[in-house]
Amino acid sequence: MQKICRTINEKLSISMVSTFPPDKDGIASYTARLENALKSENISVRVFANGREWKRNSFSYIISIVQKIAASKNSLVHFQLSYFMFGNEYYTGLFPLVEVSLKALGKHVVITLHDIVPQPDHINTFIIKIRGTHFLRFKQLALKVYTKIVCSLADKVIVHSQIGKDVLISDYGVSFNKISIIPHGIDQRINAEKLVFRSEPQMLPTLTYFGFVRQGKGLDDLIRAWNKINFKANLVIIGGKHPHLNDHYVENLKYLVKELNLQNSVHFEGYVPAELLPQYLAVSDAFVFPYNEWGEVIASSGALSVVAPYLQPIVATDVPAFINLKSLGIAEIVKRGDIDGLAAAITNVLTDHETRTTLHNRLEQWLPESSWTSVAKKTEQVYRDVELANA
Repeated sequence: MQKICRTINEKLSISMVSTFPPDKDGIASYTARLENALKSENISVRVFANGREWKRNSFSYIISIVQKIAASKNSLVHFQLSYFMFGNEYYTGLFPLVEVSLKALGKHVVITLHDIVPQPDHINTFIIKIRGTHFLRFKQLALKVYTKIVCSLADKVIVHSQIGKDVLISDYGVSFNKISIIPHGIDQRINAEKLVFRSEPQMLPTLTYFGFVRQGKGLDDLIRAWNKINFKANLVIIGGKHPHLNDHYVENLKYLVKELNLQNSVHFEGYVPAELLPQYLAVSDAFVFPYNEWGEVIASSGALSVVAPYLQPIVATDVPAFINLKSLGIAEIVKRGDIDGLAAAITNVLTDHETRTTLHNRLEQWLPESSWTSVAKKTEQVYRDVELANA
């Protein structure tokens, strides 16, 4: 009993394994925000980061993580995990060895799954798009077994949505009691009056896309929808290529813009440093997330957490990352791939005053419920539950 009381009252110290700035992927940004929020709740956090304590695309990450955490006094280890965080499928597929080793050392493991592939309806499509059709049956089985093993070895699994929990239970056989739902944190309201705005000589309505520019984000659909807009406005695309992908998607988009003669209204800003980003987002009149192919993966949107505090209308497609926004009434949701519907929704949020006011007010009410402080408190409770179960 004394040990249980001490567990409940003592200050928590945890190890967290993740990508982390200066890495520019979504999980790195998420981890930095979560670390700050947890520290504000008087929780000690030691982040073991890619490029610092371990290295992506190298089998050495297994030994590096285990050795460094073994040397730590922290008994609880929290992994921020995506399917390709450690590299391609061959490197990531060995991650359960890290879990087994840490459990053997007496460590307790919490895992946040940042992406989940539903089975069996979408898993073939996901694998084909990422790794091609070779050995498809084997890859399908490997992904399912991998996810089941990762979850079975963890003391607790965190997902960002109810649909993510439902999929883990129904498609992967994960225990209901092992899964906790903690929504993705949202930055709180920005004081735009203190910002130095970048120049907007024409002062036209501005629609902004923010996020990585890659296949599956639907930016080709967005540009085609933009071609159907019948009033003067600017489309600003903020974001660079994903650091783990090497393709020609950006170049193809720019060619499409030129082909449709939209160079005067579509602006590619590339990667914008965090300290300058508010100057771009604060002059936006609406935000758009036109995701299409990547929608079959259940994941939350880090980009949404960044733009929401600006309280401007949001247009998004009906992928799992955004579908709950429709029930909350805080975004215009259109069917993925529906170019005409996307154009109509964009027109509505840029020109209809009543729609803009309604979405603004609902966003303002929703923000406090999804604050990083709230996320930190819920995450702390998961840590306490794990510590208590192993007391």
